[in-house]
Amino acid sequence: MKINRRSLALGAAALTLPGLVRAQSGTIKFGFTAALTGPFNEFGEGINRGAQIAVEECNKAGGINGRMVELAEVLDDQLVPDRAVQNLRRILDNREIVGLMCPSGSGPTLAIADMIQADGRPIINPQAQTPTIVYPNGPDKPPRPNLFSISIGNLVESEKLAAALSEFTRIGILHESTGYGVTGADLVRREIMRRKPAARVTVESYNQRAQDMTAQLVRVQRANAEAMLVIGLGADFAVIRRNMSRLNINLALFGAAGAVTVPYIEGAGDLVAGTRAVNHAAFGRRPMHGAAQKFADLYRAKFGTDRWYGPDAANPLISLAGTVGSGYDCINLLIDAIRRVNSTAAADVVRALDQTKDYEGATISRISFTSQNHVALKLEDLGTYEMLKRGDRVVLELRD
Repeated sequence: MKINRRSLALGAAALTLPGLVRAQSGTIKFGFTAALTGPFNEFGEGINRGAQIAVEECNKAGGINGRMVELAEVLDDQLVPDRAVQNLRRILDNREIVGLMCPSGSGPTLAIADMIQADGRPIINPQAQTPTIVYPNGPDKPPRPNLFSISIGNLVESEKLAAALSEFTRIGILHESTGYGVTGADLVRREIMRRKPAARVTVESYNQRAQDMTAQLVRVQRANAEAMLVIGLGADFAVIRRNMSRLNINLALFGAAGAVTVPYIEGAGDLVAGTRAVNHAAFGRRPMHGAAQKFADLYRAKFGTDRWYGPDAANPLISLAGTVGSGYDCINLLIDAIRRVNSTAAADVVRALDQTKDYEGATISRISFTSQNHVALKLEDLGTYEMLKRGDRVVLELRD
């Protein structure tokens, strides 16, 4: 028998490099930094829970082509950009991490966007809304090659909010002073003026975690506003709503997707009734589409009817989509891409993500990307809701 010396040499080398063999056959590792604790943890801990469900579901089905999946690096940044940068440096130092999620929130995500683009590994944005995260040079220019988004972006949200506000002529916009708030307010104002040039729009800003918005609210009131839109997060929106009640300011009240979440309901109580908001349509439609219902069932089986899900087993909170479902979809999109390309090499996974077509997500019923389009959510994926008090519960009812 003729012996192939080259094969023997390669075999001997493999035997002396057990680490290499383990890397090829071991678990597939993902990582991310998010607000796991602190006043805005509904977002970070939310996507963490969604990611856990996706990983468990994948492993229960046999993994990715026989390899198990794990969340190897999950770090807490409390929605603080500097912490997000420090955490991402640590995560990127781990070369076994093959895919990532963006942090919860636009500030931390903007802070790490250039770092992750330079690194090249694929990353998917579950929540941050500022357009420059994906398109740093403008929406008419190419996206960051390795950064994809399923979040409710400011561009599409502004269209939906402007449509909802179109019945009013005098409008106040109160926004947080972050990139998300500033960009969102400017886009909504522009869209309102495009639709109704005679409209009067008063814009005021506040700092996250501020406990008194009296000055801003009084200026909106003095402008004789008929309606007010809040672009910020739920804990701050609760403060604003309580301040409005104390000042006896009664306006038609609207919230962006990030505002109408559990901390708003918990912090403002019965005062939330009548608030209108834009959010994912998927969880407001009945029956829910297949992937949304499947996700809701998986969440309830693991965590029960908790503060993220809500007390009604048959009707999860609408905010469950953006706070938890988006994390579930991000990890599943990475899993799907790796499975299709049968590789964890960054360039291969990015290429597979670029070829994603009509993937059924929990938060978006049809997710597609191309090399020029890295934003999945479209106008028809959003719904306008009204918060109503039903007995001892607050529900969001889909209006359109």
